[in-house]
Amino acid sequence: MRRKPKAKLYLRFRMPDGKQSPYRPALFDHKSRIRPFWCLVKGVEELHRDGTYYRRVKRDGKLKWEWLGKDAHHACATLDVLPIILTKPAGNKEAAPTVKRDGFRIDDEIAVYLSNVSKLSPKTYKAYKRSLALFRESCRKIYVHQITKQDLQAFDTALIEKGDEDRTRHNRVQHVVTFLRNEEGRRPGPPIKEVSINVKYVEAPPEAYTRQELEVLFRVSDEDEKCLWRFFLGTGFRESEVSVAEVTDVNPDTKTIRVDEKPYFGFKPKDCEKRNVPIPDALIAEIDARNRFGSCSLLFGKNGRPDGHLLRLLKQVAFDGGLNCRKCKGTMNGKEVSCAEAPVCEKWILHRFRKNFATDRHNGGAPARKIQIWLGHADLETTLRYLAIGEDTSEEVRSIVNRVHVGL
Repeated sequence: MRRKPKAKLYLRFRMPDGKQSPYRPALFDHKSRIRPFWCLVKGVEELHRDGTYYRRVKRDGKLKWEWLGKDAHHACATLDVLPIILTKPAGNKEAAPTVKRDGFRIDDEIAVYLSNVSKLSPKTYKAYKRSLALFRESCRKIYVHQITKQDLQAFDTALIEKGDEDRTRHNRVQHVVTFLRNEEGRRPGPPIKEVSINVKYVEAPPEAYTRQELEVLFRVSDEDEKCLWRFFLGTGFRESEVSVAEVTDVNPDTKTIRVDEKPYFGFKPKDCEKRNVPIPDALIAEIDARNRFGSCSLLFGKNGRPDGHLLRLLKQVAFDGGLNCRKCKGTMNGKEVSCAEAPVCEKWILHRFRKNFATDRHNGGAPARKIQIWLGHADLETTLRYLAIGEDTSEEVRSIVNRVHVGL
């Protein structure tokens, strides 16, 4: 049996004369941990932060240099992986080299996985596709079983260097972990459950708009925009659900509006949860009035198609009305800008309307379980988070707070 050569790690860097250095052995500490960018040059330990890692592998019977990138820990992780040997079938000099397979290829697994994820919402598919593409930029291993926690750490480091925020990094890494665990069987390879890291982030508590904020928003909005805001407040719908809402979704007998699958718009409810939501009589009358003067079935469509820019509209109205906080920053046309100069204020988001819906119903006496169904939440915990802030500002809580330490 032919023995595979053991890979060794080397560093190459730019010398003062501008030329590339020879391949220098990378250095490790006494616990066999890599010392990033340290190498041995003619018997002397040297630090070269611009260095790039390589390893020596054998292909077609010849030793060649394999590029591993600048991440020391990722390069070190490859030492535990035996190099792949390319062989040619005997008696056929013209046949293309074949690779001896040790498992399921990452790229093949991702392709099958994404084909199954595409059955979910377009937004979910786009998110997983982007996360896995970014992961492949930082991880150059061949097979899924070769992926380690160090690869996830290297991926997270690449996201930090890219400028992603903590919440974005958490989501990106979690997408890769979900891909590896394969709990839904969306790829043919076996699940890998022990490879996972936790990227922590500070999660802001959900807050509803105050009465004052809503009043100033309505003051600077036109009639169509006011109708849109009232629809969000009265239904608790997500943006995607509002964009495909039709007159026929309203049942005037039961005073409810339905969230259902709409293949002709490419829409599926989140978590495939169809639901009926009771809405105010005033909103039903307003929808009926719009129906009499509307030219299509969509309540808030654009040229007969769903309007996918409702969030942009809210931010523009807030900006034009001078409602931005003038403190936060956002991205516009690929550039970071202040909300004092552009419609990017984080204060004005459509999701806060859902929190208003939940709080108003809760204060009106609706049980949390019922609110969970109306919002389309998969679990009660999410709904309770929506209601917690409202409870903290209730009259009952204020009475409790004001009674303590009286007279001191």
